Amino acid sequence: MGHTRMTPVQASTIPLFMQNKDVVVEAVTGSGKTLAFVIPILEKLIRRESKLRKNDMGALVISPTRELATQIHSVFSLFLSSQPSAQHVSDSGEEEDNDNSHESKWEYPPPLLLVSSDSSPAEDVQRFLATGADIVIGTPGRMEEFLLGKGRHVVNVKELEVLVLDEADRLLDLGFQQALTRIVTHLPKQRRTGLFSATMTDADAISELVRVGLRNPARIVVKVQTKRVNGKGVALDGKNVGGVIEERRIPAKSVTYIRRA
Repeated sequence: MGHTRMTPVQASTIPLFMQNKDVVVEAVTGSGKTLAFVIPILEKLIRRESKLRKNDMGALVISPTRELATQIHSVFSLFLSSQPSAQHVSDSGEEEDNDNSHESKWEYPPPLLLVSSDSSPAEDVQRFLATGADIVIGTPGRMEEFLLGKGRHVVNVKELEVLVLDEADRLLDLGFQQALTRIVTHLPKQRRTGLFSATMTDADAISELVRVGLRNPARIVVKVQTKRVNGKGVALDGKNVGGVIEERRIPAKSVTYIRRA
């Protein structure tokens, strides 16, 4: 798919997510934050020992705008479309013929569901019930309606494994804190949560969101480096240079880990 190596934010975040750690990630735009949660979500759902039932959901991704939600949906779709669908995958990574193999746990998630203003809340629920969806993506308002409104009694969140709040700073800037709190408290506590943001400008609001939704998370900060080129300072993001990665536990009294890529 054109990716030859992980960016610093991916190299630091993905292993923690796969080790069942909550994460708070601050990284500049273009550093590869989206794949830092797309890959762990797919990996976790693919490796489930038991398949989710039709009304279950395994992962929830919330973004501040419909455009961003659509972009995230496209990234998931790209990964899923590149994987085998009619064939199973064995533990060795080789495809098995459907005629000769028993049902395998290595199955790829069923269709994604994007809840957005392109459809009504009732239509979102109808599509979910008709096709099922391991991964649901949407904005806070539509997600709240999907989980706590029209879909409250039919959308099962008990099997949810991962919650991602993308562009958390913008989610808060747009006034979604109360909606996010209601959504988070509706979800099972035994889950992994990732909070991703380009900045952490509203520290108090972010801290409250962390307190409500995350459990002893690791914080990952990817900072922009500057390089002298012809006597001038040129900013380069973590994707191109590697940046500075800082990993630490919240609260601050916990051990701090510093890593330079």
